Amino acid sequence: MLNFDFILPTRIIFGVGEIQKIGKECKKIGNRPLIVTGKKAMRETGILDKVLGLLKDAKIEPVLFEKIEPNPRNTTVDEAGRIARAENCDFVIGLGGGSAMDAAKGIAAVAKSGKPVWDHIYTGENETFVPVREALPIVCVPTIAATGSEADRGGIISNMETNEKAGIFSNALFPTLSIVDPQLTVSCPRDYTIDGGIDIISHVIESYFTGTSEAYLQDRFTESVCRTVIHYLPKAMKNPNDLEARSALSWCSTIALSGVVNSGRGGDYPLHAMEHAVSAHYDISHGRGLALLLPALMEYTMTARPEKYVEFGVNVFGLHFLDSDLEHAAAQSIDAVKGFLLSVDRLLHFSDLGIGDERFERMADDIIKISARKQDFINNPRPLDKAGILEIFRNTL
Repeated sequence: MLNFDFILPTRIIFGVGEIQKIGKECKKIGNRPLIVTGKKAMRETGILDKVLGLLKDAKIEPVLFEKIEPNPRNTTVDEAGRIARAENCDFVIGLGGGSAMDAAKGIAAVAKSGKPVWDHIYTGENETFVPVREALPIVCVPTIAATGSEADRGGIISNMETNEKAGIFSNALFPTLSIVDPQLTVSCPRDYTIDGGIDIISHVIESYFTGTSEAYLQDRFTESVCRTVIHYLPKAMKNPNDLEARSALSWCSTIALSGVVNSGRGGDYPLHAMEHAVSAHYDISHGRGLALLLPALMEYTMTARPEKYVEFGVNVFGLHFLDSDLEHAAAQSIDAVKGFLLSVDRLLHFSDLGIGDERFERMADDIIKISARKQDFINNPRPLDKAGILEIFRNTL
């Protein structure tokens, strides 16, 4: 196991009905939050009115910003940051899915620095990059089990002018408080519930397959998270009001990106790096983009670590292999992943999303520029260079 420095300063209040505590707990943080949320979902479900009422009862006077898009834009984050400064907001509440919470982190940084959020995001070539040193306190209230932004130090922002999607990261962006109430996720639409489940699995399996060091405990954590999602996601799809399923998925989401699962084994995030380019160009759901690319990435990488794929197949899907051909057994594990994706309507190809190959070259260049850290490849058991990225894209057509 590699050495690591584990930090999780976020207080997490978890459980059905715990949103009732938001007024009392936020009162300990400040009196004038900027509430950051999407354009309509939180109003239509009644969640926003509920939160506003609870804050009002605690004599907290929020400023409301209801403009966050899926794949939040840098321009929207900048606008909200200016409002937070002008209104003297003393903390930020991200209410909604990963887009709202990620945007809240960018806004909290902009509100302190006064700089455009893109100045705080490293894209491989921007000379104006300024690390985030401080930010307004952040409160996260997830309404979907997906990104895990409620327990992590970063947020992903899209620049539609340059077709880039990249992260803002800093320990200053850990939420001060996250209230994870599974009851808030029952109104999450079926498609987004599915995409969220794929996102959770993707967060834990990236370093499982790409890790550079033995980490037995973390691997068992990963397998447990995957088994839990595979077990409960179909239940939440069948009955959106199943609070046991919603609770299990919500906790998997929170724990998956908290650092507990991935610390000590190294590795990289090639799947996320590729998906960010796809959704930057085509504005698709993040979870859908991950599902789209996962099988082809696994097939590309499998020959470099077939034993790890066999381990995954045995421990997650309960597969039993009768022959000693590692690559054949590894391929069966990938088939099991494909079977799961098919069962939740997420075994996809670019053609299913109306996407052709006309931007493949540009996207591959963007991936190397943003994610390869001045190398010509992304770290992966089978190094992922531009040719490899294009191979994966073409195998996904």
